Amino acid sequence: MLEILLLVFITGVLTGFFDSVIGAGGLISVPALIFLGLPPQTAIATDRFGLLGQSPPALYKFWKAKKIVWKYVPAFSVISLIASLIGANILLTVDPGVLEPIIGITILILLPLVFLKRNIGLKKIRTTRTKNIIGLTLYFLIMVFGGFFGQGTGPMVFYSLAFFLGFTMLEVTGTGIIPWFILTISSLAIFALNGIIDYKIGIMLLIGMSIGSYIGAHFVIKKGEKWLKSLFVVFVLVLGLKLILF
Repeated sequence: MLEILLLVFITGVLTGFFDSVIGAGGLISVPALIFLGLPPQTAIATDRFGLLGQSPPALYKFWKAKKIVWKYVPAFSVISLIASLIGANILLTVDPGVLEPIIGITILILLPLVFLKRNIGLKKIRTTRTKNIIGLTLYFLIMVFGGFFGQGTGPMVFYSLAFFLGFTMLEVTGTGIIPWFILTISSLAIFALNGIIDYKIGIMLLIGMSIGSYIGAHFVIKKGEKWLKSLFVVFVLVLGLKLILF
């Protein structure tokens, strides 16, 4: 059991690092927990428990670096709360694997837009009221998906906030911390009531994610948007193929 907990801790550190950098943690943690013997629903719920430790360290680093667009935080938080309650209930009745290929294909189809518009994610861009409404609507739908699964959520949030609301990549990551924390807590309440969280593994995952999140946030803020955009492209290719083929 000690070896398993050590593996869970290492998984948590890696997950926290990549989640705070590009929202890629679910690509590591959920498959790892399933490999260790947890049923898919329990793996997703336990991963969500571990995320409780991830938000505070990352929030501190992004707040200190002034990469949070505070005027959007209240709206995003309300959207995340409503969407999480919907999404968490979906997890109890729907196999998340059904949607994986759809998400994988979508993020790969949208990837060329990153190259066609070179300033996307690197500089703040002006947007229109119509674009803002579209972006917020897409954000809500993405958060519903995030409420019961999560893999693919990071790139989809980037597409919606960068293209339609004009955020830079670091602003996307920083501004999304509080709303995602709210989504985590509200969906966890439903998972806990239905008894699908493995707390022993979840606590070790939480500790690892806290450490990894702090390191990742410090790293990405120091490197900047250009480096992050390059990593984003690599991650989307890997994640998209993973969701489609495996």
